[in-house]
Amino acid sequence: MNNLKGVSKMDAQTRARYEKWKRNRIKRRIIFPGIGLLFALIVLIVMIVSWGSEEDADDSSDIEPTVANEFESKTLPSEPTIYLFNAHPLEMIGSPFGNPYVGEMSIIEVTHILAGYLESHGISTLVEEQCVDAKLHRNSWEFYMSYYAARYFVLDVIERYPSLDFFLDLHRDGIPHEYATAEIDGRSYARILFVIGTDNPIGYAASYAVARELHDMLEEQKPGISRGVFTSGGSGRDGVYSQDISPMLQLIELGTYTSTVEEVSRTVEVLAEVLAEFLTLSNSDEE
Repeated sequence: MNNLKGVSKMDAQTRARYEKWKRNRIKRRIIFPGIGLLFALIVLIVMIVSWGSEEDADDSSDIEPTVANEFESKTLPSEPTIYLFNAHPLEMIGSPFGNPYVGEMSIIEVTHILAGYLESHGISTLVEEQCVDAKLHRNSWEFYMSYYAARYFVLDVIERYPSLDFFLDLHRDGIPHEYATAEIDGRSYARILFVIGTDNPIGYAASYAVARELHDMLEEQKPGISRGVFTSGGSGRDGVYSQDISPMLQLIELGTYTSTVEEVSRTVEVLAEVLAEFLTLSNSDEE
Protein backbone atom coordinates (compact mmCIF):
# COMPACT_ATOMS: atom_id res chain seq x y z
CA MET A 1 0.00 0.00 0.00
CA ASN A 2 1.28 3.49 -0.92
CA ASN A 3 1.94 6.15 1.67
CA LEU A 4 -0.82 8.72 1.25
CA LYS A 5 0.54 11.20 3.80
CA GLY A 6 2.77 13.01 1.35
CA VAL A 7 3.07 13.62 -2.35
CA SER A 8 5.30 11.01 -3.91
CA LYS A 9 8.00 12.55 -6.05
CA MET A 10 8.97 11.30 -9.48
CA ASP A 11 11.58 8.58 -9.65
CA ALA A 12 14.66 9.25 -11.79
CA GLN A 13 13.34 7.43 -14.84
CA THR A 14 9.97 9.17 -14.77
CA ARG A 15 11.56 12.56 -14.20
CA ALA A 16 13.91 11.99 -17.14
CA ARG A 17 10.98 11.11 -19.39
CA TYR A 18 9.01 14.15 -18.20
CA GLU A 19 11.95 16.50 -18.78
CA LYS A 20 12.52 14.96 -22.22
CA TRP A 21 8.87 15.59 -23.06
CA LYS A 22 9.18 19.24 -22.03
CA ARG A 23 12.34 19.65 -24.12
CA ASN A 24 10.70 18.06 -27.13
CA ARG A 25 7.67 20.30 -26.68
CA ILE A 26 9.93 23.37 -26.75
CA LYS A 27 11.57 22.02 -29.89
CA ARG A 28 8.21 21.48 -31.57
CA ARG A 29 6.83 24.87 -30.61
CA ILE A 30 9.87 27.13 -30.87
CA ILE A 31 13.04 25.61 -32.27
CA PHE A 32 11.58 23.61 -35.15
CA PRO A 33 9.30 26.43 -36.37
CA GLY A 34 12.29 28.80 -36.11
CA ILE A 35 14.45 26.46 -38.18
CA GLY A 36 11.61 26.15 -40.67
CA LEU A 37 11.34 29.93 -41.05
CA LEU A 38 15.10 30.26 -41.45
CA PHE A 39 15.15 27.56 -44.08
CA ALA A 40 12.25 29.23 -45.90
CA LEU A 41 14.17 32.53 -45.91
CA ILE A 42 17.26 30.83 -47.35
CA VAL A 43 15.16 29.18 -50.06
CA LEU A 44 13.55 32.53 -50.89
CA ILE A 45 16.96 34.21 -51.23
CA VAL A 46 18.22 31.40 -53.45
CA MET A 47 15.15 31.69 -55.66
CA ILE A 48 15.49 35.49 -55.96
CA VAL A 49 19.16 35.19 -56.89
CA SER A 50 18.31 32.48 -59.42
CA TRP A 51 15.53 34.52 -60.99
CA GLY A 52 17.76 37.60 -61.15
CA SER A 53 20.51 35.85 -63.04
CA GLU A 54 19.93 35.41 -66.77
CA GLU A 55 22.84 32.97 -66.96
CA ASP A 56 21.18 30.62 -64.49
CA ALA A 57 17.66 31.06 -65.86
CA ASP A 58 17.71 27.75 -67.69
CA ASP A 59 18.86 25.86 -64.58
CA SER A 60 16.34 27.45 -62.19
CA SER A 61 13.45 25.38 -63.54
CA ASP A 62 15.32 22.22 -62.58
CA ILE A 63 16.41 23.42 -59.16
CA GLU A 64 13.21 25.06 -57.90
CA PRO A 65 10.97 21.96 -57.65
CA THR A 66 13.69 20.01 -55.86
CA VAL A 67 14.20 22.73 -53.26
CA ALA A 68 10.46 23.24 -52.78
CA ASN A 69 9.79 19.54 -52.28
CA GLU A 70 12.61 19.26 -49.76
CA PHE A 71 11.22 22.22 -47.82
CA GLU A 72 7.71 20.73 -47.75
CA SER A 73 8.90 17.37 -46.50
CA LYS A 74 10.71 18.99 -43.59
CA THR A 75 8.02 21.40 -42.45
CA LEU A 76 4.67 19.78 -43.16
CA PRO A 77 3.64 17.50 -40.26
CA SER A 78 2.31 14.04 -40.93
CA GLU A 79 -1.46 13.75 -40.69
CA PRO A 80 -2.45 12.83 -37.13
CA THR A 81 -4.03 9.45 -36.36
CA ILE A 82 -5.21 10.06 -32.79
CA TYR A 83 -6.61 13.15 -31.09
CA LEU A 84 -6.20 13.64 -27.34
CA PHE A 85 -8.22 16.13 -25.30
CA ASN A 86 -9.47 16.82 -21.76
CA ALA A 87 -13.08 17.78 -21.10
CA HIS A 88 -12.03 18.42 -17.46
CA PRO A 89 -8.57 19.99 -17.83
CA LEU A 90 -8.22 21.17 -14.21
CA GLU A 91 -8.10 17.67 -12.73
CA MET A 92 -4.86 16.92 -10.89
CA ILE A 93 -2.98 13.87 -9.63
CA GLY A 94 -0.64 13.54 -6.69
CA SER A 95 -2.84 15.28 -4.12
CA PRO A 96 -2.70 14.01 -0.51
CA PHE A 97 -5.32 16.46 0.72
CA GLY A 98 -8.45 15.18 -0.95
CA ASN A 99 -8.60 18.28 -3.14
CA PRO A 100 -8.88 17.04 -6.74
CA TYR A 101 -7.77 20.40 -8.15
CA VAL A 102 -4.51 20.75 -6.19
CA GLY A 103 -1.75 18.27 -6.93
CA GLU A 104 1.59 17.51 -8.47
CA MET A 105 0.64 17.07 -12.15
CA SER A 106 -2.36 18.12 -14.23
CA ILE A 107 -4.28 15.76 -16.47
CA ILE A 108 -3.16 17.96 -19.37
CA GLU A 109 0.48 17.14 -18.62
CA VAL A 110 -0.43 13.46 -18.40
CA THR A 111 -2.08 13.76 -21.82
CA HIS A 112 1.09 15.20 -23.34
CA ILE A 113 3.15 12.39 -21.82
CA LEU A 114 0.74 9.89 -23.39
CA ALA A 115 1.21 11.68 -26.71
CA GLY A 116 4.97 11.29 -26.39
CA TYR A 117 4.66 7.54 -25.82
CA LEU A 118 2.29 7.23 -28.80
CA GLU A 119 4.72 9.11 -31.03
CA SER A 120 7.49 6.71 -29.94
CA HIS A 121 5.29 3.89 -31.29
CA GLY A 122 4.94 5.68 -34.62
CA ILE A 123 1.41 6.99 -33.98
CA SER A 124 1.05 10.59 -35.15
CA THR A 125 -0.77 12.37 -32.34
CA LEU A 126 -2.64 15.66 -32.02
CA VAL A 127 -3.16 17.14 -28.53
CA GLU A 128 -5.82 19.81 -28.02
CA GLU A 129 -4.18 23.05 -26.91
CA GLN A 130 -7.40 24.96 -26.21
CA CYS A 131 -8.85 24.84 -22.71
CA VAL A 132 -12.43 23.72 -22.17
CA ASP A 133 -12.71 25.81 -19.01
CA ALA A 134 -11.73 28.93 -20.95
CA LYS A 135 -14.53 28.22 -23.42
CA LEU A 136 -16.98 27.77 -20.53
CA HIS A 137 -15.91 31.11 -19.09
CA ARG A 138 -16.15 32.95 -22.42
CA ASN A 139 -19.71 31.70 -22.96
CA SER A 140 -20.80 31.97 -19.30
CA TRP A 141 -21.55 28.23 -19.31
CA GLU A 142 -21.76 26.10 -16.18
CA PHE A 143 -19.26 23.34 -15.40
CA TYR A 144 -21.76 20.61 -16.28
CA MET A 145 -21.54 21.81 -19.91
CA SER A 146 -17.87 20.81 -20.18
CA TYR A 147 -18.60 17.89 -22.50
CA TYR A 148 -20.76 20.16 -24.65
CA ALA A 149 -17.88 22.64 -24.90
CA ALA A 150 -15.34 19.91 -25.70
CA ARG A 151 -17.62 18.71 -28.49
CA TYR A 152 -16.84 21.90 -30.43
CA PHE A 153 -13.14 21.02 -30.34
CA VAL A 154 -13.77 17.47 -31.56
CA LEU A 155 -15.95 18.55 -34.48
CA ASP A 156 -13.40 21.19 -35.44
CA VAL A 157 -10.45 18.78 -35.57
CA ILE A 158 -12.49 16.25 -37.57
CA GLU A 159 -13.09 18.92 -40.19
CA ARG A 160 -9.44 19.99 -40.24
CA TYR A 161 -7.86 16.55 -39.94
CA PRO A 162 -9.78 13.85 -41.86
CA SER A 163 -6.89 11.47 -41.18
CA LEU A 164 -7.96 11.06 -37.53
CA ASP A 165 -8.98 7.51 -36.60
CA PHE A 166 -9.32 7.73 -32.82
CA PHE A 167 -10.33 10.32 -30.20
CA LEU A 168 -9.53 10.05 -26.50
CA ASP A 169 -10.92 12.20 -23.69
CA LEU A 170 -8.60 11.58 -20.74
CA HIS A 171 -9.82 12.14 -17.17
CA ARG A 172 -8.68 11.46 -13.62
CA ASP A 173 -11.19 9.69 -11.38
CA GLY A 174 -12.02 10.62 -7.78
CA ILE A 175 -12.46 7.24 -6.11
CA PRO A 176 -10.54 5.95 -3.06
CA HIS A 177 -6.90 5.17 -3.78
CA GLU A 178 -7.12 1.44 -3.13
CA TYR A 179 -9.76 0.98 -5.85
CA ALA A 180 -7.82 3.04 -8.36
CA THR A 181 -4.50 1.25 -7.88
CA ALA A 182 -3.18 -2.17 -8.93
CA GLU A 183 -0.02 -3.95 -7.81
CA ILE A 184 1.36 -5.78 -10.84
CA ASP A 185 4.71 -7.57 -10.92
CA GLY A 186 5.77 -5.74 -7.78
CA ARG A 187 4.97 -2.28 -9.17
CA SER A 188 2.04 0.04 -8.56
CA TYR A 189 -0.14 1.17 -11.47
CA ALA A 190 -3.02 3.64 -11.72
CA ARG A 191 -6.02 1.70 -12.95
CA ILE A 192 -8.06 2.61 -16.03
CA LEU A 193 -11.84 2.75 -16.42
CA PHE A 194 -13.65 3.12 -19.75
CA VAL A 195 -16.87 5.16 -19.60
CA ILE A 196 -19.58 4.70 -22.22
CA GLY A 197 -22.61 6.99 -22.43
CA THR A 198 -25.92 5.13 -22.64
CA ASP A 199 -27.82 8.24 -23.82
CA ASN A 200 -25.98 8.15 -27.14
CA PRO A 201 -28.78 8.91 -29.67
CA ILE A 202 -27.32 6.56 -32.29
CA GLY A 203 -26.78 3.74 -29.81
CA TYR A 204 -23.78 2.86 -27.72
CA ALA A 205 -23.15 -0.78 -28.67
CA ALA A 206 -20.31 0.02 -31.07
CA SER A 207 -18.63 2.33 -28.55
CA TYR A 208 -18.96 -0.33 -25.88
CA ALA A 209 -17.40 -2.94 -28.20
CA VAL A 210 -14.35 -0.74 -28.82
CA ALA A 211 -13.94 -0.07 -25.08
CA ARG A 212 -14.27 -3.75 -24.30
CA GLU A 213 -11.62 -4.68 -26.86
CA LEU A 214 -9.20 -2.12 -25.40
CA HIS A 215 -9.96 -3.40 -21.90
CA ASP A 216 -9.16 -6.97 -22.97
CA MET A 217 -5.88 -5.86 -24.60
CA LEU A 218 -4.84 -3.98 -21.46
CA GLU A 219 -5.68 -6.95 -19.26
CA GLU A 220 -3.62 -9.21 -21.48
CA GLN A 221 -0.64 -6.91 -21.01
CA LYS A 222 -1.09 -6.15 -17.29
CA PRO A 223 -3.87 -8.13 -15.55
CA GLY A 224 -5.72 -5.85 -13.14
CA ILE A 225 -4.72 -2.57 -14.79
CA SER A 226 -8.24 -2.00 -16.15
CA ARG A 227 -11.36 -1.61 -14.03
CA GLY A 228 -13.51 -2.54 -17.02
CA VAL A 229 -16.22 -0.67 -18.91
CA PHE A 230 -18.70 1.51 -17.02
CA THR A 231 -21.96 2.64 -18.63
CA SER A 232 -23.27 6.04 -17.62
CA GLY A 233 -26.47 7.91 -18.41
CA GLY A 234 -29.77 9.14 -17.13
CA SER A 235 -30.71 12.12 -15.01
CA GLY A 236 -27.85 14.32 -13.84
CA ARG A 237 -25.28 12.83 -16.21
CA ASP A 238 -24.12 13.81 -19.68
CA GLY A 239 -24.75 10.29 -20.92
CA VAL A 240 -23.34 10.94 -24.41
CA TYR A 241 -19.78 12.28 -23.96
CA SER A 242 -19.72 13.13 -27.70
CA GLN A 243 -19.55 9.40 -28.46
CA ASP A 244 -22.35 9.79 -30.99
CA ILE A 245 -19.70 11.37 -33.22
CA SER A 246 -17.78 8.11 -33.52
CA PRO A 247 -17.47 4.79 -31.69
CA MET A 248 -13.75 5.52 -31.81
CA LEU A 249 -14.26 8.38 -29.34
CA GLN A 250 -13.50 6.95 -25.93
CA LEU A 251 -13.52 8.41 -22.42
CA ILE A 252 -10.97 7.05 -19.94
CA GLU A 253 -10.74 7.65 -16.20
CA LEU A 254 -7.13 7.23 -15.11
CA GLY A 255 -6.23 6.61 -11.46
CA THR A 256 -7.52 9.04 -8.84
CA TYR A 257 -6.43 12.36 -7.31
CA THR A 258 -4.12 10.57 -4.83
CA SER A 259 -2.43 8.52 -7.57
CA THR A 260 1.28 9.26 -7.81
CA VAL A 261 3.13 10.45 -10.87
CA GLU A 262 4.96 7.13 -11.00
CA GLU A 263 1.74 5.11 -10.97
CA VAL A 264 0.16 7.21 -13.69
CA SER A 265 3.30 7.27 -15.84
CA ARG A 266 3.60 3.49 -15.77
CA THR A 267 -0.02 3.09 -16.80
CA VAL A 268 0.22 5.69 -19.55
CA GLU A 269 3.16 3.82 -21.04
CA VAL A 270 1.10 0.61 -21.17
CA LEU A 271 -1.93 2.47 -22.52
CA ALA A 272 0.11 3.97 -25.35
CA GLU A 273 1.44 0.56 -26.33
CA VAL A 274 -2.08 -0.91 -26.40
CA LEU A 275 -3.55 2.03 -28.33
CA ALA A 276 -0.76 1.80 -30.89
CA GLU A 277 -1.41 -1.93 -31.34
CA PHE A 278 -5.17 -1.36 -31.55
CA LEU A 279 -4.84 1.38 -34.20
CA THR A 280 -2.38 -0.68 -36.22
CA LEU A 281 -4.71 -3.68 -36.19
CA SER A 282 -7.73 -1.50 -37.04
CA ASN A 283 -5.96 0.05 -40.04
CA SER A 284 -4.79 -3.35 -41.29
CA ASP A 285 -8.35 -4.70 -41.04
CA GLU A 286 -9.64 -1.85 -43.18
CA GLU A 287 -7.07 -2.62 -45.85
